[in-house]
Amino acid sequence: MEVFSSLQGEGLRLGERQIFVRFGGCNLRCDYCDTPASRPASAGSLWSAAKLKAAILAVQKASGGLRNRSISWTGGEPLLFPRFLREMMAWARRKGFENHLETNGVLPARFEPLSELVDVVSMDVKLPSATGRRAWDAHGAFLRIAPSKTFVKVVLTSSSRSVELRRAVDLLKDFPEVPLVLQPATGRSIASRRALAFLKFARARRRNVRLSPQWHPVWGVP
Repeated sequence: MEVFSSLQGEGLRLGERQIFVRFGGCNLRCDYCDTPASRPASAGSLWSAAKLKAAILAVQKASGGLRNRSISWTGGEPLLFPRFLREMMAWARRKGFENHLETNGVLPARFEPLSELVDVVSMDVKLPSATGRRAWDAHGAFLRIAPSKTFVKVVLTSSSRSVELRRAVDLLKDFPEVPLVLQPATGRSIASRRALAFLKFARARRRNVRLSPQWHPVWGVP
């Protein structure tokens, strides 16, 4: 759909300048989605590997000395295109970029062949109140592939329930070193007191937990 340079506004790489490569198409329909135009399978257009490589290099050149350390493969859901993504990630590594994958975490079989090429995985744990489906087993299988490279993000909305957060924290019991980021949804605000209560609950059970909103709207960047 698009290739651009911006500041990472979420997760453990917050504030880092990255090149963002946004894929169209998603296999979920989260009610808090901040890029709804990317969800349809028809979103965007077909690009060749050569076209995408040229676009990435052009963005890097146009960054005016502000070198982008990594490429954020985002969407939509990038893992809908695993073979193309593997080719591009291998090329990115050769060019000196790190690979930062943003994913909904429900396609472990498609992630496994790519895991050796990924440096950081921003994996969502999707709460059923936001997606209308349970994905706990898929999330667990995904986490087992490359936990040392992964941090988990749970988006909190006004519909989020305590029982869901408990289930998400329980899911992470076998992965004590995996950081957990609780992220209040932009435009679907959860009351501050509830968000802080969720943070207190999670921190009582895990070491590395933080509460952080999306910063793109605050900074006024895409």
